[in-house]
Amino acid sequence: MKSAKTVRLDPADPAQLLAWLERFNKAANWLSGVAFRERLWHWLPLQRRAYREVRERFQLPAAATVVVIRKVASAYRNKQRRQHQATFRRRGAIPVYKHQYKRDGTVSLYGFRIPFTARPQLQLSSRHQAVLCYRRGKFILHQVVEVDVPAPASVREYLGCDLGTVNLLTDSAGEAYSGQAVEEKQRIYVHRRQRLQKRGTRAARRKLRVLSGRQRRYQRDVNHGIAKRVVAKAQRLCCGIALEDLQGIRDRIKARRRQRARLHNWAFGQLRQFIVYKAALAGVPVVFVDPANTSRTCPVCGHVRWAGRRHRGTEHSCLGAWRCADGRVRKGSDKSPSYVEGIIALRIHQDRKSYVFRAASGESDDAVSHPAM
Repeated sequence: MKSAKTVRLDPADPAQLLAWLERFNKAANWLSGVAFRERLWHWLPLQRRAYREVRERFQLPAAATVVVIRKVASAYRNKQRRQHQATFRRRGAIPVYKHQYKRDGTVSLYGFRIPFTARPQLQLSSRHQAVLCYRRGKFILHQVVEVDVPAPASVREYLGCDLGTVNLLTDSAGEAYSGQAVEEKQRIYVHRRQRLQKRGTRAARRKLRVLSGRQRRYQRDVNHGIAKRVVAKAQRLCCGIALEDLQGIRDRIKARRRQRARLHNWAFGQLRQFIVYKAALAGVPVVFVDPANTSRTCPVCGHVRWAGRRHRGTEHSCLGAWRCADGRVRKGSDKSPSYVEGIIALRIHQDRKSYVFRAASGESDDAVSHPAM
């Protein structure tokens, strides 16, 4: 498995490396204009057109010139992005190829010999691409390395996980990870940014730079903690992890203006990514299921009931008597106190068998879930 590791660079002359970084991105912006005007989307015709001119105009070595061309061509790979000219930040990140880590604790890249600091016992290799970044006065190299992972264990049961905004994650054992603290932090930082942006003074802009990224880092730390606890729990119970495949959910649903910020602040993709890679390192299998009708499905027989949901509480009750697929009649007084909030049915097909798992949901769609008897 490939994993990205962070390497701290300590150049003797930071101004020289920073000037080179700015010159690299300046060349990328100029070449992007050429590619956009002449409709050169692939790297090969773009290299034939502007290789020598880029080297002469910006005084870049051959390896860096090739990387500039590849970076610009990669920006136009998506056809939808070809409607507008791609631009790059003055101090944006750049790819690094054919670099070498030396035994004296330095790394050689693009003609520079720079001392670096990394975690102890970290095996660094230049076999894969790295990315050079400049963040808050520090140079960081993100290096991709190969990590040995154990084979996924063979399991028959899964820990169903339901993702939401009220509860960021709720598992089938009934444990919920609340998102109240994340929403409160988001509300506080939005209010502070609006107040400082409205003021517009130099001190306000300086304070905005200090606050930049705090909410993102806090939310990332919360997701790391949740993913770590979920994987450890699945490893302790000797079971796999079942997640909902929520890809494209923001395009499928409509939200009111007041709810849009909350919806787009929902980092379910990041939480899913953390769970997947931590589970791979622990040898825990992860499967994804279609979330359609999971809140309308009976966890006992799998019957789907298209009925409205009257309230949201700690107990669920069936709205009116109705006949389930197994012939049993569930009445409106039937309750199941063992499930919190909603009931989500996750169907996992493994070894040609279908298993149904129940998970408590912190937030589900506007439908009632039929409780177990």
